[in-house]
Amino acid sequence: MSAVSTATPSLPTRALAPARLGEVAAPVQVVSALDVMSDVEVLFRAPQRTCVVVHDAQNGAVGLLTRHRYAEVMTGRLGYGRAVMTRREVGHAADWSPLVLDAGTSVVDAARAAMARDAAVRHDDVLVPGPSWSAASTSDLVQALTAALADRAARDPLTGVLSRSHLVATVAQWATDAVANTRRRLLLVGIDVDGMGDLNASAGFGAGDDALRSIASQLRKAAPAGCVVGRLDGDAFGVLVLLPAVYDDRAAELAVTLRERLVGACAGGPVTVRGTTSTSLAGWADANLLLLEVERGLRSAPRSPSGPASDLPTRERA
Repeated sequence: MSAVSTATPSLPTRALAPARLGEVAAPVQVVSALDVMSDVEVLFRAPQRTCVVVHDAQNGAVGLLTRHRYAEVMTGRLGYGRAVMTRREVGHAADWSPLVLDAGTSVVDAARAAMARDAAVRHDDVLVPGPSWSAASTSDLVQALTAALADRAARDPLTGVLSRSHLVATVAQWATDAVANTRRRLLLVGIDVDGMGDLNASAGFGAGDDALRSIASQLRKAAPAGCVVGRLDGDAFGVLVLLPAVYDDRAAELAVTLRERLVGACAGGPVTVRGTTSTSLAGWADANLLLLEVERGLRSAPRSPSGPASDLPTRERA
């Protein structure tokens, strides 16, 4: 399987959207509440710095001083703020009730909490504790939230793998970006589940859902690095693989090997699975044709609700 699992530099991969606040937050400078404002002025000369964490060692408190709050304090109502505040301690200007959330907080929950704050501090950074403090800006949170929602929309809500439409779109993208003008080809492995009706009838639909989630998980683990797993319909999955530039007979061998690997990974559960494959021509692939051939292959043999999983023949177009 080494040839199948070897990723190539031009293989398009789907970027994972940040799911947790810790994936969005960046390290932030920590200053003492006893430091003077003129010392902090040096820190804010860095254009990328939006805030600093203020630590009160005596009381064990943590505060936040944003660039906006610093500029407001130093300007003052009548323009005399700098003369008055330059030698004042940072603790006098800090917000001692910042929003502090654990790194494991979901991006969705973090954005919701940030937007629920009073208007005056709604756009302040969210602090994240840890061995060293970090912070996430509102703009970073909104960007991560948008990516998370887009990623969620692309996935099957039950199993977490790509939906059918997004799997087809990925095939089309890879055909253009990774296969065209090369000798590589795409392989689509179809995995069909047998015995779902009996399982639902005997153990309930919850058990059937658990079985599908388990199969999706096993397929993700067994698929070579860089592959994409999607759900084709109620009880069928597809695994998309970019094959290296090999001769037709070797491509057929890799297709069979991968099909057996994926079917074997799903063995031992309350249902059985069977698999079929469709391989594109070297240097050319069509998403709809690959999908059509896989689904035709899955329908070509009778289902076996009991007994060992069956392997369907490989359909080669090369």
